[in-house]
Amino acid sequence: MLPQHGGVPNFNLRIPGPFLLLLALVLITGLLLTLSLHLNSDEGNFGAQAHVKLSLIITLLLAFFVLLAGTGRLWHPHLWKHGGHRQRHGHQRQRHQR
Repeated sequence: MLPQHGGVPNFNLRIPGPFLLLLALVLITGLLLTLSLHLNSDEGNFGAQAHVKLSLIITLLLAFFVLLAGTGRLWHPHLWKHGGHRQRHGHQRQRHQR
């Protein structure tokens, strides 16, 4: 996001570091496992080729779900903007007095 009125850019909606680390770990581990299975499989062995495909599919699905979880704030921004919205429009929480 671009800074407005000389302010600092707002990076609240970027993917958090732990999700990026987990995504990199899933991709590297899964792709290395898939490559290892592919290099050790024979051309005519359909069972080994099925294991390679299954490993690749599981790796891609796990990476997709980690990416989806990391970008949850981007998909549903209305869930994360309540504090600023209430202050901007003058809505205040009323305290219940006993």
